[in-house]
Amino acid sequence: MGFVSSLLGILGFGIGISLGLLVGFFLFVYSKPEEVEDPVCRPLYDLDEFALQDLLPEIPLWVKNPNYHRVDWLNKFIADLWPYLEKEIAGTIRSVAQPIFDEYIGKFQIESIDFERIDMGTLPPIFNGLEVFETNDNELIMEPSIKWAGNPNIILVLKVLSLRITVQLVDIQVFLAPRIAFKPLVPSFPCFANIVVSLMEKPHVDFGMKILGADIMSIPGLYRFVQVLHW
Repeated sequence: MGFVSSLLGILGFGIGISLGLLVGFFLFVYSKPEEVEDPVCRPLYDLDEFALQDLLPEIPLWVKNPNYHRVDWLNKFIADLWPYLEKEIAGTIRSVAQPIFDEYIGKFQIESIDFERIDMGTLPPIFNGLEVFETNDNELIMEPSIKWAGNPNIILVLKVLSLRITVQLVDIQVFLAPRIAFKPLVPSFPCFANIVVSLMEKPHVDFGMKILGADIMSIPGLYRFVQVLHW
């Protein structure tokens, strides 16, 4: 009975996802908004500084904010190093995730969990600017603006009751501005004792996810739920 119940549960889950995708597709295509408002058009000279920045969000911070510095040399360095760096990142993800996966093997009828592929893609992160803070304390504080609109291909394979389920993560976008503090400064290499990293604002994280080849993020309402869930 336990095997039959688990099998029926998996079949019900698969059928439910398929029906949800089908219903969501028709609702998205054929539903019409009840209220449609005309956009407000205003000349550019009537807009203030913040409104202009909202209209042009992709302008680098070193253009909008004089406190940020250009770091083209750093982007060039990362771009040249990325083919080797992404392999090291993939290996680190495997080594960190494997002990976590091992804890779930044997539970919920899970027989195995493993990465079939970890490819971080060909697009490296980009530093849009770097701000350095001057303080009277014995420390160095910097705040880089990092954007990564990558094309990774990460495939996770779960084997449940001898059924092979694939979960694919694609099209990851991460925008964040971490504050990095090197403190205290010391007279011996590397000239600081600790590194403290903090996030002053909520980062933007977006991604696509496919289960058994179906894009589940296209289900109406699920995308917003996931955005709220992981933060």
